[in-house]
Amino acid sequence: MNSMALFSEKIKSIPGEFALDQNLTSGAIAQVFLCTFNAAKAVIRIDCPSASLLSIDRDKEVKILNTLKNLKLAPKVLYQDESAGILIWKFIPGIKPSFNTNNKDHCLKLLGRELSLIHRTSIPDDCSDIFSNSMELYGNLLQDTVYEPLYKKASSLFKELYFDETPKVLSHNDLNQDNLLWKNKFYFLDWEYASLNHPCFDLASLVNTYKLVPSQIHDLSIGYGGDQELFVMDRLKDWIEFIHYLDVIWKISVDVISEQLPNEPD
Repeated sequence: MNSMALFSEKIKSIPGEFALDQNLTSGAIAQVFLCTFNAAKAVIRIDCPSASLLSIDRDKEVKILNTLKNLKLAPKVLYQDESAGILIWKFIPGIKPSFNTNNKDHCLKLLGRELSLIHRTSIPDDCSDIFSNSMELYGNLLQDTVYEPLYKKASSLFKELYFDETPKVLSHNDLNQDNLLWKNKFYFLDWEYASLNHPCFDLASLVNTYKLVPSQIHDLSIGYGGDQELFVMDRLKDWIEFIHYLDVIWKISVDVISEQLPNEPD
């Protein structure tokens, strides 16, 4: 069965009233569309075959989303079929935030406070090792390749940064510009890599993604509260270096997995 036929079969399996709308993103891991599900405007993510070969646990992703639902900072799950690689969540209207000096609405203090709420949420017991599992998978994929030294350098830096005395937290682990929305508050999207992690990973991701300057990092730290040592610039720079390594390693790993998949007949 080719990819289009498989896609159509997956759509047919969805119960209730369902109508597919425009495509939002198409990648090697999944396709994401606007849709209508039981009269509600929604978003559907449909996994590609390569998703099953990555260290992504869709069931644990939903458990984390359900754990966060009282905070109202993450999408509400409307339907899940893990075996078919389908997840539907309620559409969240909003825009991508910006943090320039003329934009007072997208307050970094509020972003820090809302991220702190997430970090203080108890993680489900069986969801703690997702990030570590992903790192191990990337190492296995890149073993005995020209990219193995790059992985070893990244892994060594991660261990050096991770294993300090800082309590680990429920971390989003993918805070890029596509995964943050603003409409009178912040909403955090795409929780597939969420797990237990060092709080500096999310903080450094925001600093890196939005190119925050020291005064903005200070505002973020005020909202976040707690241990101000997490916001020391030299510390954040080390985490940003690891994040840059990880971005490259993830892309290479996805390419390796895609090459391993059998060619589909026309």
